[in-house]
Amino acid sequence: MLSRYRPYILGLLGVFAITFPFLWLRLVPNFANNTIAVVWAPMHAFAFFGDLSTVFVVGFFIWLYVQLNRRFGWGKALARNPVCQKIGLFWDDNWGWVAVILLFLVLPLSIRPNGSEAWRAAGFPWISTSTLGLLTFAGLYMVLAVGLNITVGMTGLLVLGYAGFYAFGAYVFALGQQHFFFPWWLAGPFAFLLGGGAGYLLGLPCLRLRGDYLAIVTLGFAEAFRELMRNLDITGGDKGIVLKDSSIFQGFAGLSNQQVCYAVTAIILAATVFFIQRLYHSPVGRAWIAIRENEVAAAAMGVPVVQMKLLAFSLSAAVAAVAGVIYGAKDGFVSPAMCEFQQSIMILAMVILGGLGNSYGALLGAALLYLVPEYLKALPSMIQNNSVLSGVVPKFVQESFQHLSDYRWLLFGVVMVLMMLYRPQGLLGSARRKTEIRYP
Repeated sequence: MLSRYRPYILGLLGVFAITFPFLWLRLVPNFANNTIAVVWAPMHAFAFFGDLSTVFVVGFFIWLYVQLNRRFGWGKALARNPVCQKIGLFWDDNWGWVAVILLFLVLPLSIRPNGSEAWRAAGFPWISTSTLGLLTFAGLYMVLAVGLNITVGMTGLLVLGYAGFYAFGAYVFALGQQHFFFPWWLAGPFAFLLGGGAGYLLGLPCLRLRGDYLAIVTLGFAEAFRELMRNLDITGGDKGIVLKDSSIFQGFAGLSNQQVCYAVTAIILAATVFFIQRLYHSPVGRAWIAIRENEVAAAAMGVPVVQMKLLAFSLSAAVAAVAGVIYGAKDGFVSPAMCEFQQSIMILAMVILGGLGNSYGALLGAALLYLVPEYLKALPSMIQNNSVLSGVVPKFVQESFQHLSDYRWLLFGVVMVLMMLYRPQGLLGSARRKTEIRYP
C-alpha cells in the first residue's frame, strides 16, 4: 500500500527540500551589530501555500475526477453514446470552420453601434478594447508558434533563438520607416523576404549540427542580434525606436486602429496556417517528416536533406519576421527586449504544449500560455466589479486570486513538468508522436 504512494511522498519531500531555504527561513538584519540572523519562519511558507489554495483545490478535483473515471468508466460510456459520437464526428469534420468563424466574429463584436450601452445592459457580449488587444497579441504568438513548429515540430531542428527573427522583422520595419516612407503593408512582404534570407544564412553553417549544438548556435544568434541592437546608435540602443504615426496601423472605414490591427493579424494567421498545412501535406512536408524521423535514412531514400533544412529555416524565420512587423505597427515601438531568451523559451513552450508537428496544437498552446496568465491578472478585478460573482465566489478564493497572478511562472513550470510526465506528445499530439518520444 505504501509503495503505491511512494512517488507522491518523495515528491512532497523534494518540494520541501527545494523550498526550505526560501520559504521556511527568513533573514533578519541587525543594523546595530551589522549582522544578519537566519530565523525559522513557518508562517511565511504557510502564507505562500495559502495563496495557492485555489490551485490545490482545482488540482484535487481534477485528480478526483480522473480516479472516478477510472473506477466507473464514464469516458468509455460517453464514447459509446450515439449522440456523443455524432457530436464528435461533426467536430472532427468542421472544427476548422468553427475556429475561423470565431476568429473573425471577434471583429464585429468589438464594433459598438449607437445605443450600444442599451445592448450592453441587455447582456450583449461586446468586446472591450483591452480584450481586443489581448486577442491581437494572442494571434501574434499563434503566428510565431506556427512558424517555429516548422523547424522544431516538422523537421526536428531544435531552435532556441527564434525571438531573434521576430525582432529582426520589427527592426527592418522600424529602420525602414525611419529613413524611408515604409508603411506596414509594404514592410510585411519586404520583411518576409529578408527574414527568409536571414534564416537561410543562419542555416548554412548549421547544416552539420543537430540537437543541443544547433540550439546553442541559434541561441547565440538571438543574443548577438540583441546586443548588436543595444549598441548601435542607428537603432536607439536600449531605448529602442519610436515609429512614426504614418507607419503604424491607422483606423479606416469606421474601424479603430486596434480593430484594424486585429483584422490584419487574423488574416495573416489564417493565411499562415493554410499555407503551412498545404506544405505539410505536400512532398515538402513529407520530406521534413522523413528528416525528423531519421536523417540518414531520408538521405539514402533520395530526400534532399540540405535543401529541405534550409527551406525550413528560411520559411520559419520569414514567418517570425512578418510577426515582428505586425508587433511594430501595433505598438509603435521596437526595442531589443523583443528577442530576450525568455521570449524564445515561451514560444518553444507553446509548440511543445500544443503538440510537436501539429499546427493546430501550436495554436492551442499559444492561446493557453498567453491568455491564461493575462486573465489570471485581471481575474480579481473582474470578480470584484461583478456583483453576482463577488457574492458567489467564497472570500478565501477571492483573496487567493489576488496573489495568484504573481505565481503564474511557477504554475507554468508545474504544468510543463506534468505535460512531460503524463502527455509528452502535447495536448493535440498523436499517439505515434508519444511513442517516438518515449522510444526514440
